[in-house]
Amino acid sequence: MIPPAAIRRPVTITSWLVVSIVALTLSPLLLGLAWLWSSVTARPQALIFTRLAIRYFALELVSLIACGGLWLASGLGRWMDSEFIQRLHFVLLRWFVHSFARQWCALLQIKIAPGGCTEAVQALQGSAPALLFSRHAGPGDTIVLLDQLLTHFERLPRIVFKQTIALDPCLDLIGHRLPHAIINTSDPEHGEARIEEVAAGLGDRGVLLLFPEGGNFTPGRRLAAIRRLRRKGFRRQAAQAETMPNVMPPRPGGALAALRGKPNAEVIFAAHTGLGLAAFPRQIWRAAPIGRTLKTRMWLSRPRERPADEDDQVQWLYDWWQRIDTWITENRPVGAGAGG
Repeated sequence: MIPPAAIRRPVTITSWLVVSIVALTLSPLLLGLAWLWSSVTARPQALIFTRLAIRYFALELVSLIACGGLWLASGLGRWMDSEFIQRLHFVLLRWFVHSFARQWCALLQIKIAPGGCTEAVQALQGSAPALLFSRHAGPGDTIVLLDQLLTHFERLPRIVFKQTIALDPCLDLIGHRLPHAIINTSDPEHGEARIEEVAAGLGDRGVLLLFPEGGNFTPGRRLAAIRRLRRKGFRRQAAQAETMPNVMPPRPGGALAALRGKPNAEVIFAAHTGLGLAAFPRQIWRAAPIGRTLKTRMWLSRPRERPADEDDQVQWLYDWWQRIDTWITENRPVGAGAGG
């Protein structure tokens, strides 16, 4: 359980400000030590991730200062919900995400292969509200996808976040000032109600970004999810999930809540592969996706193409996840294991 904002923010903001300033001040020393370590071990991870961390702290420091300025500009928070202040927060979010995504790809020499489909791209290039359901696996997929929505398609994304993002004060401030869905996974009913509310509020150029799997793919999490389905008596879904080695079975609650909130919205499904799997920092360190190519694919599902009954929508969602799994099998790099 995350402490309330009045308790956590003085601690997190102060801590991150101090850490960011210290890291930037000591950056020449840290970079020198990282270069020495990488030279001795003949592994580039230390230098790459030190450079990435220093740049992240720089972005964090500037963003926290900007958040303070926006708070003052909003009359100490009085006009925080005004259209002008909201737009400025989206500008800040776009700058933060694009800067970090660009540095992530540059430092790790990641290439992004052209993907998508004409219908899905045209839908995102338009202004009608949309729901985007994406798989979630490996380092950087969220930041790259979010950068595409903000920068390439000039969309105004509402994102379904786990409550733990509040430990990063910049994401905490922007996430709560903008109409994102920050949910407590231990209270699914409240989380679904929040997702439905955010989806219902989508306006022109709005898009709700949701990861129905609930977390980054790992083989262990996939097996645990299948066992959970069997314990709850969802044998049909469990059997179908066993035939999908590259993805975790989608949790339908959030997706159905989004559909209830915006029943006439077009749904875009997104998949990616090529960066490998790394759900935890140690895995990212050991299996850094240096020099890899991120392949992406999107599909469009129109409102008339999905069933109205929620039980049938669950099967509809599973069938789309089966399609995503098949695409990953056909497009993952040679030699990569399931999910990669």
